[in-house]
Amino acid sequence: MKMGWKMLVLAGMGLLMLLALGLVRSLLDERQSRAEEVQREIAQFSAGEQNLSGPYLVLPYIVRVDKWQPAEGGKSGRWAQSEESKQLLLSPSQLTVDGKLAVELLKRGLFEAPVYRSQLQLDGQFHIPALAAYEETLSNDTERRSTRWGKPYLALGLSDVRGIQQLAGQAGGQALAFVPGAGLAHSPRGVHAAVALAASDVLNAQGQGLSFRLGLQLAGSSALLVEPAGDSSTVNLAGNWPHPSFAGNFAPQSRSVNAQGFRARWQTSELATGGNPCLQGKSGCEQNWVGLRLLDPVDRYVLNERTMKYAELFVLLMMGGVFLLEVINRVSVHPVQYTLVMLGLAMFFLLTLSLSEHLGFAMAYWLAALASVLLQGAYGSSVLGSWQSGGVFAGMLAALYGLLFMILQSQDMALLMGSISLFALLALTMFLTRRIDWGSLGGSSKPPAVTADSQQTDAQ
Repeated sequence: MKMGWKMLVLAGMGLLMLLALGLVRSLLDERQSRAEEVQREIAQFSAGEQNLSGPYLVLPYIVRVDKWQPAEGGKSGRWAQSEESKQLLLSPSQLTVDGKLAVELLKRGLFEAPVYRSQLQLDGQFHIPALAAYEETLSNDTERRSTRWGKPYLALGLSDVRGIQQLAGQAGGQALAFVPGAGLAHSPRGVHAAVALAASDVLNAQGQGLSFRLGLQLAGSSALLVEPAGDSSTVNLAGNWPHPSFAGNFAPQSRSVNAQGFRARWQTSELATGGNPCLQGKSGCEQNWVGLRLLDPVDRYVLNERTMKYAELFVLLMMGGVFLLEVINRVSVHPVQYTLVMLGLAMFFLLTLSLSEHLGFAMAYWLAALASVLLQGAYGSSVLGSWQSGGVFAGMLAALYGLLFMILQSQDMALLMGSISLFALLALTMFLTRRIDWGSLGGSSKPPAVTADSQQTDAQ
């Protein structure tokens, strides 16, 4: 087959290979979606991501409005009465949250998800201002206003109350009895407990300070976020998960991560948070969060996805390697043989995906690589006509597998390593092919070079 036609056929085969790799990618997406679905199912029967907001001190009150409505036609008027329920929402003047997480992997079939049980302690203090400044009072001939305070309560917001395993606490020296429902406009899910405050005349005149301490055993999955609700907040979290991803609006002031687990500390102030927009009692306000997400840096599907990003380049390099050995050894490789080699490379990515669901990514990768090298080496020996050529081809393939694995393990250096490797491969190809007569391979005639000996022969 002429070189031009052969290159055209190989280009067509390359397009078919893109289709085959696309099928492997679709399978990877399907398995990854299934893994995410299992994680959601695990969260449904255990507990999901936990967002802990508060605690807040809620002082409900009712504003009664009487408006005089004059009558028509000489009749006497009347007072129309209406009532409006409102809340005075107070955040702690100082809040400290200490938490310890015990993380484990919960499995379902081939898939798994991180879940945790946490021990949280919340300490702090509220400063209740004089309530007289918040009362609405008015009295004239057309309108009268009066304020009636309700029973105050302590509210704690939680995104998934199913994770509450135990909750106890005290405020102002008195034990708290929590009941379902947070009673907060911006965080309706949660719990609340009635609190006893000073007499109404004392609260109206000078306010009160109220200290609290809460102990919470909370289960969840994937993430734990805590709202730094206080004017001054300190959050300390520690756990046995060695791969935390710290999340939220603020970075930890200090952190420590090792193979045994993590420890992190956040400190915020009212100046840093810009105040709490949720104190207005409106829904939809944006809260501040600090905390972490439980990520798996060796997630087999993420690593398979990163491997597939190099699939086309990998196949192209190996096609070039076969073509180079074909030219150097002066043998003819049929396009069907090229296709079988490329399909063998595509099978490597499929084997890696399927084996990684049972053995872990690293072992699956090397087993698939070993199988691919042995298969391609044996087949290359037959196609290229010698065991030496087949061994060279297998060595090239093994080197590329090793290089790809190093790139996958080093995210920060991946671009640099890939660029240097491609440059080195190009330089090696240029060196090995520097004496090849490409014109003769393409079927074109090239006039012989004129030398001094040929000139002397012509002269004789």
